[in-house]
Amino acid sequence: MKQLSLFFFFLYAGGMLQVQAQQAPPKLPAQLIQYFMGTWEGKGTFANGKPIASTVNCRMSLDSTWLQYEHSDVPPNQYKALSMWGVEKNGDFIAYIFDNFGGHRQFTGSLSQDKLVLTNSQMYQGSKFYQHFVYEKLNDHAFKMAYETSQDSIKWRMGDTLIYHRIMP
Repeated sequence: MKQLSLFFFFLYAGGMLQVQAQQAPPKLPAQLIQYFMGTWEGKGTFANGKPIASTVNCRMSLDSTWLQYEHSDVPPNQYKALSMWGVEKNGDFIAYIFDNFGGHRQFTGSLSQDKLVLTNSQMYQGSKFYQHFVYEKLNDHAFKMAYETSQDSIKWRMGDTLIYHRIMP
């Protein structure tokens, strides 16, 4: 009896693995991928008016299930980040951001025709702290990115904003 139970367990487990392998993972919208793919240069300002410039490289990763968004500030600024944008099994847009200061954050996304908003909330010094990145398509070769923070997710303060132009597809 024990052998028969083990046989059915492995038969069931093997069948479940086959079903999972046959289901295609959710993918990012093709329009989003086509738009962001390539290399971009951005210029803008911090909230205090100081200039900022950076380069962004976007490419597909992990069998085209994730968009890899790599951000590098131009010196004298030092921020660098690697973001992975994807879609969870339930269909929700998600982004993970890892940076050169040891940070790692998870964002949820909302996508409309010409705008992507990545939002995160976390505890900071005993209070809830919100942050988001807003990517707004200006035309086929330019987008605006704004980083903003909030203590209530209603009133937002700009951290920085840049206008990016495509330099390589």
